[in-house]
Amino acid sequence: MSSAGKEAMIANLRAITYRLSSTPSKHLPQVATQIASQLWSCKDLLSTPCDSNKQNNDASVAVHRFKTQLSTLLQDRTLEGRWSAVVLVKSAIEAGGLEVVSKSNAWVRSLLAILKKPDPSSTRCLAIISLTRIFTLTWDHANLIREITTPALPALIATCLTNVGSQRCGPMEMQTVLEAFGTLVPRHPTIFRTNEPQIRSLLGKVLSGTNGDQSSHYSESARKTSQRLLVLLSHCSPKQGAAGKWDETLRSTVAAAHSTCDRVLRSVAGNWQSTSGVRASVPHSVLYQGEVAGEGDESLGLSGWQGIFAGSERLTMLLNLVGSHVLNATSGAVAVRLGLIADLLTRTLSIRAKSGKHQGSQANSQIPKDERDALFSVLPRVHASSLRVLRILLRRFGPASMPIVQPILTQVTWVFGSEAFDSTLRPSAYQTLALVLEIHGPHMSKDDIADIEPIAKACCQDLLPSGDEKGTPIAHTNGIASKSSTAANGMIGQRYTSPASRPTQLCGLKRSAQALLPICLSSLNPAHVPGRLRTLLERTAVLTQNKDALLAAVLYPAQNKRQAGPQASLLPLVARQFPDTTGVEALLRPRMPIIRTRWMVHHDEAADNEYEAEIANPADENQGGASDFITAYSGISNLEVAGAVVRTHSSTHQLEVEQNGDQESVITRVSEKRVAERVGDDHSAKRLRTSHPAQTTATLPVESLQGADQDAVRSDTTHTSNQPQSSFVTAPEPSQQAIASTVTPTNTTAKEADDDDSDFEMPPLTMEQDTEPEDEDQD
Repeated sequence: MSSAGKEAMIANLRAITYRLSSTPSKHLPQVATQIASQLWSCKDLLSTPCDSNKQNNDASVAVHRFKTQLSTLLQDRTLEGRWSAVVLVKSAIEAGGLEVVSKSNAWVRSLLAILKKPDPSSTRCLAIISLTRIFTLTWDHANLIREITTPALPALIATCLTNVGSQRCGPMEMQTVLEAFGTLVPRHPTIFRTNEPQIRSLLGKVLSGTNGDQSSHYSESARKTSQRLLVLLSHCSPKQGAAGKWDETLRSTVAAAHSTCDRVLRSVAGNWQSTSGVRASVPHSVLYQGEVAGEGDESLGLSGWQGIFAGSERLTMLLNLVGSHVLNATSGAVAVRLGLIADLLTRTLSIRAKSGKHQGSQANSQIPKDERDALFSVLPRVHASSLRVLRILLRRFGPASMPIVQPILTQVTWVFGSEAFDSTLRPSAYQTLALVLEIHGPHMSKDDIADIEPIAKACCQDLLPSGDEKGTPIAHTNGIASKSSTAANGMIGQRYTSPASRPTQLCGLKRSAQALLPICLSSLNPAHVPGRLRTLLERTAVLTQNKDALLAAVLYPAQNKRQAGPQASLLPLVARQFPDTTGVEALLRPRMPIIRTRWMVHHDEAADNEYEAEIANPADENQGGASDFITAYSGISNLEVAGAVVRTHSSTHQLEVEQNGDQESVITRVSEKRVAERVGDDHSAKRLRTSHPAQTTATLPVESLQGADQDAVRSDTTHTSNQPQSSFVTAPEPSQQAIASTVTPTNTTAKEADDDDSDFEMPPLTMEQDTEPEDEDQD
């Protein structure tokens, strides 16, 4: 850093230290956030090694005074002073990085002491976050782990377990402790191994969550974090037994889920048959007696539950725990039993309520109807959790999971037909179908697409504006609308009520439906999609202005075998709605930059007839010269064309041939030669596509240009018919100009001219008789 910048940082750090020392402790929380933001401007000074600061006495003194002031505040007697000190310690660690962490042993001890004091929950949360950050910064340095983390981490674990067990622990502190443990367990499993039983007991209380007075302070986010931490505790197994412990926990979770299903689903007689050897947990004679209830699970540390609603919460939690096993990473390779998980999903999705044409599951006459109705009211949430597990499998294993997904997809469509009214199930079904289509969509048959058609239609209905969203006209008091109001409504639309009367917008549902719409258009085979469904998908994409869906509709157009000719496309509409989008620009101009040519000469019969007419009728005046050259082959650069034009001008001025009978004889011979060669060229398909009409090149010796008679000129003239594809076609020239394009030595033969296929050979000039008087040229 520059000396001026360093001086500014030193001055800023001195000002911060002075403000901390001069401000009363009770007023520090009001300025702590401002001081924390100022510390970031001194990060270069705080992160400089102490050896470098020793060379500059002012810098080392400023840093030392600041750290000393923070250490004093950490031991302050007031709550405000300790809270402000914890905030500034976290800011100093982030700004100084490794240099500050390496000298933070005193701060770590002070933070651990704050956790044992009866400070507010916010102070303890900040202290836990600061300690966790210090420990994570030491991971890449073995000496710092040995000096800082290893001595302090056991004390942190024990103190946190004590605090969360007390009544003063709030939901924020519980969430902070669980997240800190989840961050540190994978890197320090041996340190957590001593406290593993206490941690499992804590997680069991959080995950049970059945009694209102016991689980009132356990939030949903705390339960999700507890599920992840329970899976990560398998790292604490000794002697590399993490994989075995992980598999054991997964088996226990699936077994507990089946046991819960036996009791929760007892009011319906399902047709599910286990494919993984799962047996009933209790006999039917005991299962159908009394109120539905479940016992605790010792392997997972779960307590018992009672009631259909508590049972549904337990089943939902166990399904989410199964998904956490697959979702979270492990330290080593594990064997995932997909059949065991698929069997559980098949059982939960096989139960569905009666709705419309769907008969639903058969009722069990031994169970009261009230319990069955309660079950059907909580089934959508259970099914949504099952679909979440299915999505986790798809994301983790991709195409390898399709053998188990294909049978379950049929059940998903059945469940959606019965519970499409639920706003919790629909987003989950849309997300699941989107993942299935991305993997298996192109391979779906017509029958498979017909099965998922109801879900695609419901997706469009959720995106299209409903009748309520369009607004309701304001009714007149007399029940008759006036003509003026009717005319106004006809011009500017209906008069709407206030926005407060409109229904609530379900953002999660809209996002899931918007994500599914373009996948339906891009992943499904257009030939297998019914026309009515395709029309609905495109109509929804247009009305909702879904750019991704419109692009997918253009890239994968519908295929209508009954309609002949080109199909209608949404490309003009896409170009009008999204003119500045890169994807739309690529669709409109997919071949930029284009190779530009001034003229493309096609070898056809009409062109030949026109050329012969020009030869036979030399009276047509054309004053064009070398400037009328046109490019016949796009492979020649503009520089080469310009060079050819210059050389042609120089040669035409040097060659002067008399215009009498010799000129007419040369024209006649050229015309006859072209007609003879055209017959042979018609047999080559390639030459018909790319080459030009056979041209004649007259090559004259340089020595015979001056003082040569007409016979010498004719004898030294060689006619070459085969020209390379890069030749030029020129307009007729005046008679005073020569009829040659290149000048070669006298020993040049026709064979050598035929063998030379160079693209740089000068093209011929078409010969025309002069129709102007010679006096004009002399003038």
